[in-house]
Parts: sequence; C-alpha cells; structure tokens
Amino acid sequence: MATKILLPIDHTDDRSWKNALPLALEQAKFYGAELHAVAVIPEIIQLPNLPANYGAGAKEHVRNAIQAILDHGNAGDVPVHVEEGSVYREILKLAYKEGFDLIVMASTKGDFPNYEIGPNLSRVVRNAHCTVTVVRDQSR
Repeated sequence: MATKILLPIDHTDDRSWKNALPLALEQAKFYGAELHAVAVIPEIIQLPNLPANYGAGAKEHVRNAIQAILDHGNAGDVPVHVEEGSVYREILKLAYKEGFDLIVMASTKGDFPNYEIGPNLSRVVRNAHCTVTVVRDQSR
C-alpha cells in the first residue's frame, strides 16, 4: 500500500508524463495516497564569464512548466519539487528524505542493450529504497 507517490517529470519530454501521470493519479486515488511531482534541472555552475544572475529564473520556469502539465492532466493540486543536480540522484534523495513509498516513472527510449530503460530509470530502479513502477510506452 502506498501513502506517498513520487512522479518524476521532464518538462521537455512528454513521454515522461503522458502515460505515467494518469497511472500515478489512478494509484493515488486507489490508495488514498499523496501524489507529488519532481523535476530535476542540471546544476547551474557559475563560470567567470557568466553574469552573476545567470540561470536565476530556471527553477521558477521549470516549476511553471510542470504545473501546466499537471493542470493539463487534471492534477492541479499536486505539490511540485524542483531539484538541481543529477537526475537519478536527486530523485532518489528526495524519495528517501521525504518518505515516498512508490515512484511512478516512465520509460524512455534507451540505447542498446537497455532499449526501453534509459540510464536514469535503471539507476532509480536499481537503487530506490521503495517500489518503482515503470510505465512503458506501448505506442512504439
């Protein structure tokens, strides 16, 4: 039984949520669980030739993009976490720290030998402290 469900979303790739969001909503409703969304952006490194405020609006931009996706999927009241760093590490850290007991994550097209399971998904599945549901895209 799940009480807290985490849904990683990449706002630049609709395959990360088109099939996973409806399933996560269904699971949250079935279990009466909290559903949270997470997006991970690359860490913004301050280089000497960049302005001091370089990347200042990145988190807010991503948060707004994720909220638009959730609104489109009729999931407007889902809390959104925007983390900065390595995708799989930040998902795993958040899931552990916040006590999530289910991660619902979409598969993306990977390269041989991991055709459907890319590197981030495989690391989350392999290292998560909780259950991970992989949502495959059946249209391929």
